[in-house]
Amino acid sequence: MITTVLRRALRARGDEPAVLCHSGADTLRELSGLPRRSGDLLVDLGSHPLGEPLRVGGNEKEEEPVAGVVALVAATPTDLNRALTAAFHLPRAVQVIVALMDTPGHQDPPIPTGPGMGQWRDLQELRVLRMGERGWVCELFFPNPVESAPVLDAVLHGTRGRRRGPAIVPLAALSGSQASLWRPGDTGTHGVEVTGPVPLRRVTPVADLALRVHSGTTAPEWHEETVPVLDRDTTEADSWETLAGNPGRARLTRTITRSGTAPSVAPIDETMVNPTGFGKAENGPLGQLTVHGDRAVVRAGNKDLVVVAADGTITDVDLARLRHLRGVRIDWSGHTGPSAAVRAVASLAAGGVPLIADPVPAWAFGLGAPLIELLGEATDSDLTDRLAREEHSVRLRRAGLYGHGLRSRWRALGTEAGVPLPPAPQVSVILCTRRPDMVGFALAQIARQRAVDLETVLTLHGFTADRPGVAAAIDAYRATGLPITVHEAPADQVFGSVLNDSVARACGSVIAKWDDDDWYGPEHLADLILARTYSGAELVGTGQDFVHLQEVDLTVWRSRESETATRFIAGGTMLTDRVVLEETGGFRPLPRAIDTQLLIAVSRGGGRIHRTHGLGYVLRRTGGGHTWSEDMAYFLHNYARQWSGRRFSAILEGEPTPLGRPEEEPMPVAATYPREQP
Repeated sequence: MITTVLRRALRARGDEPAVLCHSGADTLRELSGLPRRSGDLLVDLGSHPLGEPLRVGGNEKEEEPVAGVVALVAATPTDLNRALTAAFHLPRAVQVIVALMDTPGHQDPPIPTGPGMGQWRDLQELRVLRMGERGWVCELFFPNPVESAPVLDAVLHGTRGRRRGPAIVPLAALSGSQASLWRPGDTGTHGVEVTGPVPLRRVTPVADLALRVHSGTTAPEWHEETVPVLDRDTTEADSWETLAGNPGRARLTRTITRSGTAPSVAPIDETMVNPTGFGKAENGPLGQLTVHGDRAVVRAGNKDLVVVAADGTITDVDLARLRHLRGVRIDWSGHTGPSAAVRAVASLAAGGVPLIADPVPAWAFGLGAPLIELLGEATDSDLTDRLAREEHSVRLRRAGLYGHGLRSRWRALGTEAGVPLPPAPQVSVILCTRRPDMVGFALAQIARQRAVDLETVLTLHGFTADRPGVAAAIDAYRATGLPITVHEAPADQVFGSVLNDSVARACGSVIAKWDDDDWYGPEHLADLILARTYSGAELVGTGQDFVHLQEVDLTVWRSRESETATRFIAGGTMLTDRVVLEETGGFRPLPRAIDTQLLIAVSRGGGRIHRTHGLGYVLRRTGGGHTWSEDMAYFLHNYARQWSGRRFSAILEGEPTPLGRPEEEPMPVAATYPREQP
């Protein structure tokens, strides 16, 4: 179908030249047999050197070339995302075609939404065609030429929903053939010559930091005074073939890898490579990342499931092909070179693939200490236990995303270059409670959160802060140095209205709802922030996986599907942007069903809801406020495991001592706000 669409477009284009692009494995063959004129271009856009303009139509003097057709064939959305970085080199066009040969099953069709400045008002025709089971072709026709890069960008983000997630900072200028690896998906990036300068937009540079990716041992002189520059090697620069012929570079590589400086390796775009689609496959086969022939592959039995690119790139489609495995064993002998191996292993970890390995060799220390430690801890027997396997996956994905994610990597690069960076978003935790006895317990859960900037808005619903136990808990929380705002709401104020008043008192751009009697792991908020980044969802949370039935002192683990789009998440785990609450009208002024109403409003408004793993949250079910017989029957017939007493996931990391209360004082058991049914 791709060839048919492209042939038709080339016949109908008129006198203008065509620019035929490809990105990813086996995409060139879709273009190689097409009839081309002398002025047409055939470009590998995924590896085109940034800073080298495309000469369209053979006219080097034309400042604004126009093409009759700009077409891009991408193997996967990851490959399309990488090609976007070089797309600013493309000319304007009257017809743009994007073909995706394969996509993971969890993504939507590539239905683009036009840019917001009216550039597409005269769009004549839009076609979106399915190609095979999971491939797509998208054609756009314009009467007058439009910029090609925004069209490619709109097609890609049509698969992810309307929200793009946090921006990558600082603004960057890139140079080199592998520069797109360092900034995939960023159409605001500019290519520059290896010596500079960085171009101006009116009176300001288009970038705050320049990155040059090259294979030379000596960096060229940089002719730019206002924009700092950093240099990084290509993955070919430390390939085994190159290192074998250059002892000096081999010694340098050993020094870098032993120091564990991950910023020397190209990052992983977490919007493409992430745990979405993680499955419960503890009974599946064990794969192996190894060498087969002259290629690094992930192999199960006699079948190659994934062929790893020479630069170590793992795509979203690759991850989808591995979800049925219980895990992957790392064979350290089968990689192109140190940087490529680190990228491949870190990508599998960031994708949540359970990994086991023999001791990590010194040349792979660029993985970073957290990943190296985790790879040495797990065994194959852990992967055959459903709970232990998911716990290992959660730890791996954290290490992979924190240590090698695109956004964290560029913040590290900005710090290295001395570029001032905007602060990370502050999370405002909204805690409303009717129970004075639960204040210390809830604040202790919040106080132990790590890897996130947070504040707490504590709303005392129907009582005052001067009660002895309450005052002691608040004082103990303030002693931690974390900011807290205390609000006293009248007892007769409806619950939804109380929540809205709490949000109004919050300072953060991200709002997290918190229940006073549930248990939360110390990285509960950090995991939600990660999910907010990689899922593209307007609202994220966890499922009610672990439930403690307090009246019978029983813990059940339901092992629900996670890392997926959903219509339901646990109300005590909801995290969303303040602007989403504004768009949906906030919490409805109702006494109950508040959480469900917000979820309905987000879905109705076209937003996405993403459920991440539920191992760091435990729902407490008590007898008050429920029709208890129904609750008991529901949870006792819908579980994977159950234990007497309190038995939580290791991800929860135990229970903190309630603030302001003696450790031996018993916990209250009465419930207040009615729980919503899952």
